[in-house]
Amino acid sequence: MNKFLKEKKQLAVNPTDITDFNRDTNQLEAFWLFCMFVAGKNSDYASRCLSKLIHGMSKRGYDGIFNYFKDLGRDGIHNALVANKVGQYGRLTKGIMQSLDLDLERCNLDALLDIHGVGNKTARFFLLHTRIGCEYAVLDTHILKWMRGRGEDVPKSTPTRKTVYRKLERRFLYLSRLAYPFLTDSQIDLLIWSEQSGRINGEEVFDMMFPFESRDGVDD
Repeated sequence: MNKFLKEKKQLAVNPTDITDFNRDTNQLEAFWLFCMFVAGKNSDYASRCLSKLIHGMSKRGYDGIFNYFKDLGRDGIHNALVANKVGQYGRLTKGIMQSLDLDLERCNLDALLDIHGVGNKTARFFLLHTRIGCEYAVLDTHILKWMRGRGEDVPKSTPTRKTVYRKLERRFLYLSRLAYPFLTDSQIDLLIWSEQSGRINGEEVFDMMFPFESRDGVDD
């Protein structure tokens, strides 16, 4: 497994380093699966499940996850998910089956939202961290908590209504760009998630917020 992950290291997803605008087809397929897996579960657990699937794929001589799943078929996909304890087997099996014909390099937001079980948050998460210039917000619990901390009246869980989501998305993009003027939207998303989930400390937050300054305010 280690040998395969070293040769194909970008297929495995590191939750703390997810932005890559130069993924090839296989890498996009792996990251899309991660986006689907992580909905409703811990990101580290979702990453481990994905790595196990990659290992199983490599043992059978496949070079792409979608090709592997196409040969497995619906029952085979379901069994692979169960074997790797991914969870949400009905939703993910159907969603993966529908995803196998996606062009992940060119598909738009609506195409992703047409996939069974994929909501506004998951679709935007994929696009934000794979496409340059996407102006989306991943309104997960961390982002919403960040907004409440700034006095915004927002729900505790991701809104499902498209109109409500877009309204909060526009508000978050406005606030976050004011707060982090040196960062891109994808960097802001990762920073807030990392801070809210305790992945980074105060000094690391400062370094990400102000990449051109030292912590004492003097330019490096």
